[in-house]
Amino acid sequence: MRYLLRAKFEFSFLLFLLTVTSIKAQLKANAGSGRVVCPSESFSIGGNPSASGGTPPYNYSWSPSVGLTNTTTSNPVLNPTTDIIYTLKVTDDSGKVATSSVQFSMNYLQYVNAGTDTSICVGGTALIGGFKNITGKNISYSWIPVTGLSNNSLPQPIASPLITTTYTLTSTTSGCNPKINEVTVIIIPTPSISAGTDITINEGETATLNASGGFLYNWSPTNTLTYPKTQQPNAQPILTTDYIVIGADLSGNCKGIDTITVVVIPSEEPVIYNTFTPNSDNNNDTWYIGNIEKFPNNEVEIYNRYGKLVYKTKGYDNKLDGHNWDGKAFGNDVPSATYFYIIDLGVTGKNKHHGTVTIVR
Repeated sequence: MRYLLRAKFEFSFLLFLLTVTSIKAQLKANAGSGRVVCPSESFSIGGNPSASGGTPPYNYSWSPSVGLTNTTTSNPVLNPTTDIIYTLKVTDDSGKVATSSVQFSMNYLQYVNAGTDTSICVGGTALIGGFKNITGKNISYSWIPVTGLSNNSLPQPIASPLITTTYTLTSTTSGCNPKINEVTVIIIPTPSISAGTDITINEGETATLNASGGFLYNWSPTNTLTYPKTQQPNAQPILTTDYIVIGADLSGNCKGIDTITVVVIPSEEPVIYNTFTPNSDNNNDTWYIGNIEKFPNNEVEIYNRYGKLVYKTKGYDNKLDGHNWDGKAFGNDVPSATYFYIIDLGVTGKNKHHGTVTIVR
């Protein structure tokens, strides 16, 4: 009986030892504790220790790798830039695996910045400060210089400097070092636009205007202009007219202005141009005869070099939807060449006009 009791005791003790050994041998991973991180802050992560139990030595694997100096050590150095969760995988010498995760959140100061450089026209304004600059996150803002700012303590003040200025933003919050950023507001000079010198023409003539100093142009009034959005439009005023040109820089945002006067001397004589370009570009596509509308009974005939009639009309009037020659004969384009015209103004005592007109396609 004594031997039986002893055997039972020894068996129970052995079972106890096996149980204790099994408990001590359980592998555990410890990724450490998470916390709120300040911008540009670096520190070691992982537990103390990062692995226990199991059968040493241990192999460590951290993921993801972003922000870590090393992914295979027990306590790598971390420099995060955004909210992130890391997972530690520990493998012991027997091949057993244990995992643990830890989360880090960035202090909102991480997302604060001065914004991107911007360009404005003279007298313009710009909203500076990053789009995540907001109130209510325990962040204090301080901008220098204060010149040209609507308020130097706002997350996004309005800047209206007179000259190109670099603004420095110092952002602070409790527990973190101040964060300093810069943004430059560039002043684009106002274009020095010139419409040129005044021009004098006879009624019925065309004047070519010539602006300078910009990259984009817009002329007015447009009713007597062709291509009013170009640098050199043609003007065909009946009366003396002031033309205004607004010129802009390459961005189209900064503008200057100038004026030119086209003085028109009254005339009763037709002005016959010797070239036109009927290429459907809406510029000089028809043959223009100045003052022809003053002679409503006119007759116009066009002949090719072989003497064949290619165009004839009564009441030539230069109107796009009226009577004018568009370089066609019986509905078909005539070739680029020189043609001969006869213009009868239909007025007693007025001689017929003869000459040539050239088509350039």
